[in-house]
Amino acid sequence: MLLNLSNSTVQFRSECNISPPSIVYIMQGQNLIISILVVTLSGALKLQFAYGFLGNNAPITEFAAAALIAYAAYAFDRGVENKEDEKRGSRFRQALLVTAFIATIGAFVLYPNPALLIPFLVAYLYAKGVAGYRLKGSKGIKNCIVALTWSLGILIFLGTLSLPVMLVCTFFFCKSFVNTVIYDVRDVDKDRMAGILTIPTVLSRTQVTTLLLGLSLVAHAAVFGAYFSGIIGGIDVLLISSLHSTFYIVAYCNRFEMFRNALVDGEWILYTGYTILRDCVL
Repeated sequence: MLLNLSNSTVQFRSECNISPPSIVYIMQGQNLIISILVVTLSGALKLQFAYGFLGNNAPITEFAAAALIAYAAYAFDRGVENKEDEKRGSRFRQALLVTAFIATIGAFVLYPNPALLIPFLVAYLYAKGVAGYRLKGSKGIKNCIVALTWSLGILIFLGTLSLPVMLVCTFFFCKSFVNTVIYDVRDVDKDRMAGILTIPTVLSRTQVTTLLLGLSLVAHAAVFGAYFSGIIGGIDVLLISSLHSTFYIVAYCNRFEMFRNALVDGEWILYTGYTILRDCVL
């Protein structure tokens, strides 16, 4: 506050130095933190459900290691500055990279299996690349790489190549593939402007919807068949997953934008809520 004695007026000086761009960066940072937390928890819950479909429970150390792996991969991808991603402050990106490194060390402490290097290597090639070549590009390749990383991580923790395990891992591959394309649908206009080839930039909305619904139908039909053959369990969760997946594929492929993080990335959190309620009631 400034007092001007010549004309007996009082002037107030603004103490707020936050510019509109700064507000945008803050909001982006908050949204990113929420996304990271959702992806981290969902990554661990995927492993728990994979064990559940096979009639077991995930050991707590593996559950924690899966969460750390999910965090490390996602934080590293967002910490690396790429032209197709929104700009982030250098300190924020450094914090993401440092915490991703710490999470990686923690995952190996909890689950000292050299095979875990494989998803980390894939994550590095996806986000950073070697000699200018990155896996994060071209139509469909990015989606396959992300889905493969999730399913491969689950396979490493399960530690066997039996038919039930392969069916479960294939199911999670298909689910992850669908979800990554859902996010490409959100970014279709930005990707077209940047010249980035994704499935939604080369196919129409109707074609994308048909592709994702067909893949989801095949994936769920396979695990339904496995259930009725006595190979896996969890039919109620699988049924809810099939209905839920159909809903959000149709919705988000046709310009619905609300609650994407909660309904897509957070689907396994929602299913966990259902199983907790089910167990309390029954």
